[in-house]
Amino acid sequence: MNREELTYLGVLLGSIPVGFVLKERGPRWRQFGGAAVGAGLALLTCGPHLLHSLGTVLGTWAILTCLPRRSGGAALLWVLGYLLFFRTPWVWGLPEPPPYANALQLLVTLKMASLASDVQELREAELKGVTSEETRLLIGSLRRVPSLIDILCYSYCYLGLLTGPFYRLGTYLDWVWGPPGPPALRRLLCHVRWAPALGVLGVLVGRAWPARAVLEPQFSARPWGARLALMVPVFLALRLRLYVGWLCAEGGCVSAGLGAYPKTARARPGQGPTVSWERPKTCADIPDNQWDFESIRTVDPWGTEVGRRFRGGLRRWNMTVQWWLAAYVHRRGPRRYPIVRNAWTMLVSAYWHGLHGGQYLSFLTVPLWLAAEAAAEGALSGYFGVPLDNLGGWKGSALRGLQWFLKMRAFEYLSMGFVLREAAATLRFWASVHFCLHLVPLLILLTAAAAGKGREKGRGKGREGREEEEGAL
Repeated sequence: MNREELTYLGVLLGSIPVGFVLKERGPRWRQFGGAAVGAGLALLTCGPHLLHSLGTVLGTWAILTCLPRRSGGAALLWVLGYLLFFRTPWVWGLPEPPPYANALQLLVTLKMASLASDVQELREAELKGVTSEETRLLIGSLRRVPSLIDILCYSYCYLGLLTGPFYRLGTYLDWVWGPPGPPALRRLLCHVRWAPALGVLGVLVGRAWPARAVLEPQFSARPWGARLALMVPVFLALRLRLYVGWLCAEGGCVSAGLGAYPKTARARPGQGPTVSWERPKTCADIPDNQWDFESIRTVDPWGTEVGRRFRGGLRRWNMTVQWWLAAYVHRRGPRRYPIVRNAWTMLVSAYWHGLHGGQYLSFLTVPLWLAAEAAAEGALSGYFGVPLDNLGGWKGSALRGLQWFLKMRAFEYLSMGFVLREAAATLRFWASVHFCLHLVPLLILLTAAAAGKGREKGRGKGREGREEEEGAL
């Protein structure tokens, strides 16, 4: 592990005991104590580059004040625009920010766009006379326009500051002003029990199969199968490290009680409660097994590994950010053109992650795989007369197994853009394996289209035959 990874690990592990301390304190302790710890951590890791995030926060506050009816869209443009300024320091003659400042900026971007949109929803609900219960389902526990102090405390709360998870202002307010969460020690240990083993395995796999091997001159001399197979351990090492980071980040939230809701609230990652629920006076009013932390759930490792759908794999990965993209970006895309809408969402996601060309190449290939999967499932459903989920026998098992196999290979193929980052290096690897996993989804689309036309033609002939028989009668 390099110094950067050790720093992140130290931040994650250090947040756990802090959570136990703040959890039992009063609301002001959680609000100002959590913000003080986060601000100190940001200053220690980012130094003067902390001013970038502060400027983003103050700019969002100004938008809330000056553009109350358009704060959602205006703040989204502001925070995404500032990201471009932040990531091009050489243009402005500024020093290069450290990676910790980049992580902080990413999370502040999500928080400010979400906050501004929720405040706009609150103001519109007040103007329309929407009931408080309906408003609560839209924006969580946000009851008034937050002050600058509220926004600063939310922005620099130490929980999720550098690593996520993302959580809405309403979820944060529930933590600050609500009762302390349920007993956390046993739940925490259960939550992170696999993290040490996954971390060690990730380090060993990364050392045995380094991703940079694809840049070596002798890589092209390897057999085609060996070149293609390298992406399997590379992606395994990447996702194991991310599993550890996200599970530990969730553990910090669990220890503090952030994101704890009764199961009856049906909380979702990032969004928070999705149905009306009653805030208990104390956590003892609800049994321990009736609480969950779904609102801050970042990853579903088991679902990621064994789920067979490509779309399902996306939804189980960085789940709170996936919700943010769906809520604030995807819904703004053209509804009549799903492929364009998906491409727009992936473009914004790539932009949020960085300006590296390899990431854009990977993200913009995602809509192709989504379209191919949907086309294949539709074609198979039309051929067999039942959805693939309900297809029995060895055919159903084989086809579902093939879908899982292709999903994993697609994710491994696309992950090379994240690992290598640069567009030239990514294209060099994809060219070395003949862009095979670009060709596969194209072949699936063509096959599904041909099968669909064949079925239409067959149904047309059947109708003509029935009409002739009826005419003869």
